[in-house]
Amino acid sequence: MRSVEELVAAVDAAFVETGRGLDGWPDPHPDRMPLNEEYSRVTNPQRWKILAARTEAWFAAMTTAGIAELDEAVVAWREPPRVTVDRTFQAVPLAPGAIPLVVAWNRIEDVDWPGVVLGVGEPTEVVAVIPDCACDACDSGSQDALNELDEYMLGVLTGAYRKLWRGKREITVYSEDHMSRSGFERRRVKLTRLLPGRFVGVPTAATAEMLATGYYTTKTGDYRGKPKWLYALVKAIVDKLVNDGSNPKKLRRKRSRRRKVDKKVERVLARPKRWHQIHGSPWLDDNQEH
Repeated sequence: MRSVEELVAAVDAAFVETGRGLDGWPDPHPDRMPLNEEYSRVTNPQRWKILAARTEAWFAAMTTAGIAELDEAVVAWREPPRVTVDRTFQAVPLAPGAIPLVVAWNRIEDVDWPGVVLGVGEPTEVVAVIPDCACDACDSGSQDALNELDEYMLGVLTGAYRKLWRGKREITVYSEDHMSRSGFERRRVKLTRLLPGRFVGVPTAATAEMLATGYYTTKTGDYRGKPKWLYALVKAIVDKLVNDGSNPKKLRRKRSRRRKVDKKVERVLARPKRWHQIHGSPWLDDNQEH
């Protein structure tokens, strides 16, 4: 097998069998905002088994094509994934210089937060947790989640995936048109300035001092039918966007800062000297240099 197209076609064919009896579902709210109660609700977590079935289809296509060997394994994570995993598999590519792919998932019946974890390398770096959030409000349908899984899989198999870090700065390249970065820009707006008043609810990160001073409260306020903190956040964001949009100088400064950061990232990717990096060669023949 030499092409990505052939591999994806093999995955689709295998998915007919591995996904048998599992139904996809559409976006539950394509034309409306999620309801407040949907943010704390996970309806039928068993339906997310469709992601494990898609993963098994990828495994079947890889082994049939002879591009990797698959084993159930115990891996050492560079930083543990934020979901509890029950089974972990490692696909070891046969192409020289390619990095191993790790896929882990949990027992759907025993947890409220179903998910598939993708990782690479040894020790294993977490690439993605899918779904990123399993609550009903964040659910955009099964096809979006399946597409996301395929994108990350292909990023590793084609050699596009790169993870670089140095101090607090990080760059992650998932594909030719998907990249994230952090630590390059100074934070200019403090959260406490965006959120006047007290928060509603007590977050898990709240310190004892915050609780003692009453900064957090479990009493909700009614601001146009929304909790106080949500209304304050929305208003602050809208005000900031409106002010920035009406101030050409601010827009020019923002674009200038973005261009400077883009150039910094490009230089690092071109010459990652003194940067830690996880990167591997393609698994497939048609991606490899001859």
